[in-house]
Amino acid sequence: MTVLVNGVKKDHVSALNRGMLYGHSVFETIPVVSGTPALLNNHLIRLADGCEKLGLPFTSELITKEVECLIDQSEADKDYIIRITVFMDEGGRGYLSPDQATATRVISSHSAPQHPQEHWSKGINLGVSDVTLGAQPLLAGVKHGNRLEQVLARSRWQTDWQEAILCDVSGNVIEGTQSNIIVIKNGKANTPILDHCGVDGVMKNWVLLRLKELGVSSHSVRLSLQDIIEADEVLMTNSVIGVWPVKHFKNRVFSDSTTARQLIQLIHEHEIIPHN
Repeated sequence: MTVLVNGVKKDHVSALNRGMLYGHSVFETIPVVSGTPALLNNHLIRLADGCEKLGLPFTSELITKEVECLIDQSEADKDYIIRITVFMDEGGRGYLSPDQATATRVISSHSAPQHPQEHWSKGINLGVSDVTLGAQPLLAGVKHGNRLEQVLARSRWQTDWQEAILCDVSGNVIEGTQSNIIVIKNGKANTPILDHCGVDGVMKNWVLLRLKELGVSSHSVRLSLQDIIEADEVLMTNSVIGVWPVKHFKNRVFSDSTTARQLIQLIHEHEIIPHN
């Protein structure tokens, strides 16, 4: 693992930075495939949006240079994952942000996770978490550093699940523990509205554009658990896995994965997830 802090190779940050103390940070997880950071511009756009919402100083060009520097110092013949984290620096005790905000940039490389090939070829078992996502419209869509809801949800998976749905306080389906959800029904794609909580996924948005090219319209709607059961296909997406079709959810077994196979093929052609 290689770590750059503000462009310098080291592995520690201030113990008083507000990202650690209060979760005042945003981050991106990006695969590097054949030496190229996949969908980097898309990730930087979301990172910039998150930084703006949280009052974090952000310079896209500087982070791009540091990503290139990290890649130069990493093993060129291997696929891996980089994480970009922007923390608010220290600035006195208490919740009020400093008047002159400064940020620490941490860019690190990590081994790509290994998943069974059947997660793509046959699909996954999808559960429902008993962890409920709190509503906070000001943070909706942002991949901020407070992931406690996801940490709790992941610790409570059943052993035969490969992913679990998280709902909001009203029972609406929002996302997976570590992924977004797309439901295919009658030739249309529906994905949850993320106006109160949830992360607006880079891979999800890439997939929706590919679906449009395939003639499948997409809509952001309120989704219920019953909508998942009644779907023709259910897809889970994130930047590391690409697309996993769901084969089993509650009492429903999904036999159709036509759309998922098309998307997986496009993902492989574009080389935007690690080779598994």
